[in-house]
Amino acid sequence: MFWRLAVVVGAGVVLALPAGASAQASCSSEPLALQVLGSGGPSAGGTRASTGYLVWRGGRAVAMVDAGGGTFLRFGEAGARLQDVSLLAVSHLHPDHVSDLPALLWLSELARQQPLTIAGPSGGGAFPSFDTFLRRLFDSGGGAFPILGGTLGQSGQGVRLEVVVVDAAAATAQAVLSDTSLEVSALGVPHGDVPSVAYRVQVDGRSIVFGSDQNGGDPRFSTFASGADVLVMHLGLSEQAAGPVTRLHARPATVGRIAQDAKAKRLVLSHFMKSPPTVKTPEWFSLFDLGHAVAEVRKHFSGPVNTAADLQCIPLP
Repeated sequence: MFWRLAVVVGAGVVLALPAGASAQASCSSEPLALQVLGSGGPSAGGTRASTGYLVWRGGRAVAMVDAGGGTFLRFGEAGARLQDVSLLAVSHLHPDHVSDLPALLWLSELARQQPLTIAGPSGGGAFPSFDTFLRRLFDSGGGAFPILGGTLGQSGQGVRLEVVVVDAAAATAQAVLSDTSLEVSALGVPHGDVPSVAYRVQVDGRSIVFGSDQNGGDPRFSTFASGADVLVMHLGLSEQAAGPVTRLHARPATVGRIAQDAKAKRLVLSHFMKSPPTVKTPEWFSLFDLGHAVAEVRKHFSGPVNTAADLQCIPLP
């Protein structure tokens, strides 16, 4: 089995493009850029895919963060190529962040020969460790997709994966990947009882921080995100939200304060959510009145803000 299993310890306004608008040319031509693959959350409907992002450098998509439902389609629409990706990072194991992973890896051995580094969180409660999750998916002897056993160095198809397991409970951040053009570190963030990690991607002296799903209750994150050129934060709730849902996601005011404390140069808001059909409080969720939720963020963050849309490309100066 070909695995590199490393447990990480210590652990101005810009308007969004319409959802689904093509941004391929603008991202592939930028020296360095962030592209939103999916700006939605777990609820179906509308035009937003679930969560996923690309980091572009010199016309190549060099890193992908999260692979929620619909990101496989957006990956192709963006003109990205799997052979260019140095890291595929998963923040946590909710389906709206990882469900398109098998689709991305299907026939991947035809796209690239070199192994693909893939990172994800340690386990806890109902959630297995990321290496166990991958075995349950792709093990050739009993996985859900045994045809992709090649991802684990077994018989079957799929590019071989070099797996990094991030300790989501660790007190400090640690490197996930370091090469000549890309440095990535990770830190656990509070998302109820779900092991969840944020990623900081350093490219050419600039930084993009992906805050993941979190309730904003850990002050270490602002330090981790300090000085980010772009800070991506998830805005699933409205300021009216109450009850258990606030253990999972931050209200807008908290999101704004985190970005201000981190002194982020630009804030990108994403992972917008509408109320599930059975919930009697639709006003608790950001898509009930997205403009109002964004306005609440702006009360606490003085820098430029992007409201994300699928395939939006955000160049870094």
